[in-house]
Amino acid sequence: MAQTRNRPQREQPSSSIDYDVLPSSQTSATTGQRTTLTVSDPPLRDRPAQEDANNPYLMSTGDHPGVILASPPLTDTNFQQWAHDFNLYVGAKNKTGFLTGTIPQPSSDHHLFDSWSRCNQMVMSWIIHSVSPEIKSSIIYLDSAVAMWTELNTRFNQGNGPRIFDLRTSLISFQQGDDSVSAYFTKLKAIWDKINELRQRTPCTCAAANDSLKLQNL
Repeated sequence: MAQTRNRPQREQPSSSIDYDVLPSSQTSATTGQRTTLTVSDPPLRDRPAQEDANNPYLMSTGDHPGVILASPPLTDTNFQQWAHDFNLYVGAKNKTGFLTGTIPQPSSDHHLFDSWSRCNQMVMSWIIHSVSPEIKSSIIYLDSAVAMWTELNTRFNQGNGPRIFDLRTSLISFQQGDDSVSAYFTKLKAIWDKINELRQRTPCTCAAANDSLKLQNL
């Protein structure tokens, strides 16, 4: 009778994968045993300064010179509304300092000079593409965004008296017509908001001003 030779059993490959953290269990289809898989998170690294979202020199992939930030473009009659819209968009892109001059131009040998020049030229391009062709031709040769912004404010943020007079005149003849009450009120409020935006505000701290403010808040 032939003897049965005992065959050595093959070792089962280890099904445990040990990384580091976050254990999760799954069932092996062949052995029916519970297998623990652990996967580790990638190590945290400090981001370089140029990738910091709070860095005003950061340029995103959506920033390019041809972007029109404010529409309709600036004309000689819509500066307040245009400036408000333009400030919102530039502020959202963290570039307001290049308009106001709070981020001054560094010296040519400073390590941030190239970054400042790139951002300054980008904001200049945004201004140029957001104004009418006639206004563009008068500011295109200025050498900084703050110079363009100052020029536009000096030229168009003065002499609002005639514009306020026209808006007040339109209020006199303004009628509801076929508009609903909400639509009529919306249009009426838009005119008042424009008048308030055009009106020059001189701060006053006297007692009469405080009394007036209290009456307005009643």
